[in-house]
Amino acid sequence: MRFTARGRLLVGASGLLAAMMVGLPSQAQRSPAPVLEFATATCGGSGELEVEFLLTDDIDAPVHPEYRYTVARTDVQTGPETSPWREGDLQGTLQPGAEVPPTGEGALSGMTIVPGDTSRVVLKAEIDRTTADGSRLETIVVQGEADLKACAPVVPEQAEVPDRVWGPYGGKRTIPTQQNPGGGQTTHPGVIRVPGGWNGYEYWMAHTPYPGSNSAWEDPNIAASNDGVNWVVPPGLTNPIDDQPGLPGPYNSDTDLEMGPNNTLYVFWRVVIPDAAQERIKYSTSTDGVNWSAPTEVLRSSMPDRRPLSPALIYENGRWVMWAIEINRSPNRMVYFEGGATPAKANWGPMQTVSLGTMQNGKEPWHLDVAKNGDSYIGLLNDTDLASTGRNGDLLFLYGTTPTSFASQRFSAVPRLKPAMHDHLYRATMYADTEYGKPGYRVWYSARMALNPDVWNIQQTFLNGAAVHGAP
Repeated sequence: MRFTARGRLLVGASGLLAAMMVGLPSQAQRSPAPVLEFATATCGGSGELEVEFLLTDDIDAPVHPEYRYTVARTDVQTGPETSPWREGDLQGTLQPGAEVPPTGEGALSGMTIVPGDTSRVVLKAEIDRTTADGSRLETIVVQGEADLKACAPVVPEQAEVPDRVWGPYGGKRTIPTQQNPGGGQTTHPGVIRVPGGWNGYEYWMAHTPYPGSNSAWEDPNIAASNDGVNWVVPPGLTNPIDDQPGLPGPYNSDTDLEMGPNNTLYVFWRVVIPDAAQERIKYSTSTDGVNWSAPTEVLRSSMPDRRPLSPALIYENGRWVMWAIEINRSPNRMVYFEGGATPAKANWGPMQTVSLGTMQNGKEPWHLDVAKNGDSYIGLLNDTDLASTGRNGDLLFLYGTTPTSFASQRFSAVPRLKPAMHDHLYRATMYADTEYGKPGYRVWYSARMALNPDVWNIQQTFLNGAAVHGAP
């Protein structure tokens, strides 16, 4: 794959790019402009290209702390140049209103998802340079561009392996969060699809922002989509649904989203209260996806007795049931609870151990999602190295005909390593579907790139081989 990248392009006599100068200082006083550079282009299994650009302060220029650079406008176009260009959508933190971080403190990231036959992408950004008090000095136009090699989809006939459920690593999805700017790092996706739509959207997601593994942001958020790729916050909704301060105080984690009775959407999450040595699973409900009820407890646990992690719930046969990962003692184990007509804590029975068969060597369960598929149960189990918290996580496909006994494949359904994107897999969500006329499972999974600090993101992929397990 060949690429070209251009840094900043300031206004010049050619008129190729026009910049508006407002109170322009002399050349000797001017601060260098930020730099917009092409970063990566990743070919996804579905045949789409993820093209990412970074906007940074000029590392070779002297620091001018009295100036601020703020994104005023972005414009992304895709080629080829010989045909009419298509306007593209830009996801990520490179959005109007975002401030360019100071030198050495990171970058704004903008990503556009384009068809695999796109040969060229050009991104232009207008940047306002202002003084510390907000007075605008000038508007600068910068540009980055990339020439791309074609990306072809992985067709199921080429990818299926007998008796296996597996697929390629996913395409990155930018999910809006309560961070500023939105669209930052997040994890713990729980996705449902409502054919025909529910309150204006066919896909709904619960997730927890987690920039740099900072638990102060790890609160339940809601997003919606009509294609499963482009996600928004429904108009009128203010995230998060619940807000905790983060370590060393209480913090949230582990969202799950389910449709319950009476066309009501339920979001579940876990709350850890270190000072009280307690953990709680809570839920909130909505009939429109915008207005959510006050949090209600599902389960309360004392840490010395039990610690059910990553709850996964289903409403079936007029009652709620729940699976989780009990982490009180290593090796962790999958557990199951039977509830009543509501998820309220008074309705839950005793914790039961679930059979998983043999785990991968040196691994134990960590995070979980379970779904109903006809009369059977399917799931994705995220494992971890023994006595660790998500290290070297894989995603194992689960299949069972009863809620307390599952068969677990002893290999990851998704590659753990995606270059420059993730090296540890985390909590995932899925449902049975078809692609290219072949049965399989549509998956959104969270993943981590182990850096300092960590980088979290959500990816989307499709698992093949579902015919083995009786999917439609």
